[in-house]
Amino acid sequence: MLYNNGQLGYYSGDVEEDKSRMQVLLQVNRELNKRKRELMEVTSAVLGRPFELPLLPETEEEWVTAFGTSCAVEDQAYLDSLEPANQHLLAAYDAHDAEAMSRALEKGADPDLRLIWEGDTLAADAVLSGWPEATELLLDAGADPMVEDGRLLIHLCCMGEAELLRRVLQMPGVSPDFSDGYDSLAVWAAETGQVECLRELRAAGADLLANDGKALCMACAANKVESARYLLEECGADTELEYDDWTPLDHAAAHDSMECAKLLLEAGANPEHEDICGRTPVQRADSERMRQLLDHYCLNPRC
Repeated sequence: MLYNNGQLGYYSGDVEEDKSRMQVLLQVNRELNKRKRELMEVTSAVLGRPFELPLLPETEEEWVTAFGTSCAVEDQAYLDSLEPANQHLLAAYDAHDAEAMSRALEKGADPDLRLIWEGDTLAADAVLSGWPEATELLLDAGADPMVEDGRLLIHLCCMGEAELLRRVLQMPGVSPDFSDGYDSLAVWAAETGQVECLRELRAAGADLLANDGKALCMACAANKVESARYLLEECGADTELEYDDWTPLDHAAAHDSMECAKLLLEAGANPEHEDICGRTPVQRADSERMRQLLDHYCLNPRC
């Protein structure tokens, strides 16, 4: 079942199965609407005025208007619309055949081709699939790393493809401080523990401590201790940075990130630091072992 256009569309991912399910549901809707119409007629007579209830879709046209078409239907329509060169490129990609991909690109296939309707580009998907060589091939053919909201950049950071990230960061129009509207590349790399990608971003000029140190906070929440150590020791992050009024230690305590909590405490983080509501990391601790760790450091003179 997929969430589609804000409604539950009961879509499976298979075109024929989706159509079959739609017909079953439409028949159920017709029976329900019949009962609704009977109820509306009786209620209208009792009230002496029109009484109406919302009716459910009874035809395919009404269903599509209400819920949109299924992803499987859209995907098939997208595939059917592709030019021959693009179809060959997609088939070669699916077959993991780099030579055939090169031939398709030479014949004019789009290097920014998407895998499916509203899906990742082939270049971005190849990173997730562990085939960065295909991404390089597509970039050589002119693929734009910024299409589809910069997903390629995000995937490179999350998958630890530091060398390929370095190449992309040198391309025109690519900023090391790029954000997809939710997180920066630094945050994506930090919370997935990709220290080498953090190094590449910093070398390209990214501010790894931007947004009140969110990268460090998210690394601590995810217990990515190497990311946290890099940001603290090599980038000079302050242990008392506050992202959304929470310090890195608040995030570590709330997510039971023991290794990061120890690192922060050794670096001088204060387990009794109060947020705007007066809450401390000790009070946010998610486990007894975390509370014991923080209580121990509360006795340390550094606190």
